[in-house]
Amino acid sequence: MYLEKEMIRLRQPVTRTLLLVLTACWISDASASECQRADASLAGHYYMRGVMEVGSELQLQANGEFEYMLGYGALDEYATGCWSREGQTVTLVVSKFEANAEDPMKFERLELEAKPGGKLVRRFDDGRTGTYSR
Repeated sequence: MYLEKEMIRLRQPVTRTLLLVLTACWISDASASECQRADASLAGHYYMRGVMEVGSELQLQANGEFEYMLGYGALDEYATGCWSREGQTVTLVVSKFEANAEDPMKFERLELEAKPGGKLVRRFDDGRTGTYSR
């Protein structure tokens, strides 16, 4: 790989550190560019309401990236990836999913229903419904 050869070639610590910082910036820019811009009117920080004993937050960014977390009892899950909107459906597609235990709610793709007032409705497998609001 070009960057590895370049790092080996460089002898001065400051120059190597600068190259590492620039490489990290390049990698983060590359991951951000994987997502397509999404509906900016839905971008924002959301909190789930309506599901007892569940804490969940969702951050939708206009560049099409999302961050998600959910806590339920001893289970904590965190996901990142890309989101998009088609009609009234907002779809989250996971690129990274982490949980601290075996997770029956783990998803690779999650569809939410967009409602008036910028609310997003999530339907759980057991029939419960939660609403994300800003």
